[in-house]
Amino acid sequence: MSLVALVVHEGREAAVGAAGEIEAMLAAEGAETARARDGEAPDRADLVVSVGGDGTFLRAAHLASLLSAPVLGVKVGRMGFLTEVGPEDAVPLVRTVLAGEARIEERLAVTAEHEGGPAFEPQWALNEVMVEKRARHRLVRLAVWVDGVYVTTFSADGVIVATPTGSTAYSFSARGPIVVPSVDCLVITPIAAHMVFDRSFVLDAAQQVTLEVQGDEPGLLSADGRESLELPLGSRIGIRTSARPARLVRRDGAPPFLTLVREKLGLPGDPDVGDAR
Repeated sequence: MSLVALVVHEGREAAVGAAGEIEAMLAAEGAETARARDGEAPDRADLVVSVGGDGTFLRAAHLASLLSAPVLGVKVGRMGFLTEVGPEDAVPLVRTVLAGEARIEERLAVTAEHEGGPAFEPQWALNEVMVEKRARHRLVRLAVWVDGVYVTTFSADGVIVATPTGSTAYSFSARGPIVVPSVDCLVITPIAAHMVFDRSFVLDAAQQVTLEVQGDEPGLLSADGRESLELPLGSRIGIRTSARPARLVRRDGAPPFLTLVREKLGLPGDPDVGDAR
């Protein structure tokens, strides 16, 4: 029997209600469902469905990467960049996934691993890996290497290593570039750098970024906003493209990425006026 795992924004009443309706409809069609909650998740799934916003989707994508399953985002609330359909269209799309007929789009993900200092489990992320300051009124000094070549040391609130998918998330808020998801690359973006140079670097996806915590302020490591890990002074982490890409379920007729950018960010201009040149 097919198993669909659901990751739900439990704090949003509309998401809980939508998830219940999806579960009931799938059960009527003979599919088994399971809710994934903090500290509790199935050990297999044919599909992971996120019900909520982009934050819920990131948690679902992480679970899907562990289960080697595709992930479908069901949006409840504001339109996001990652959620694909509304609750009313979820079950037909789930049906096509379980029948092996859905369009699956692979997205580059990254993995952060310990290279020096306290050890930790590798951290997988679809959007970004971030090292930030621990104390609110302090700065963190982060030395940056790319493929073993020293680049610079940022004195900043933190440094983000983002994927193309994550280029519209925290990296964008920190003035990083918007990258079309089909372009395989890594983006290094400093957060509120207290120095003249505060620009992003766009790297080849095959390159590795190494960050070292220097100075007198420890750091915090987080992947896609999950629980932060302490990084004492001298800690080194390596960030590279993951061998486990995210596999996103896409519907036919989904708007192009740049259309989402225009609508989500409220870009000026009228698409119905004038011809494309």
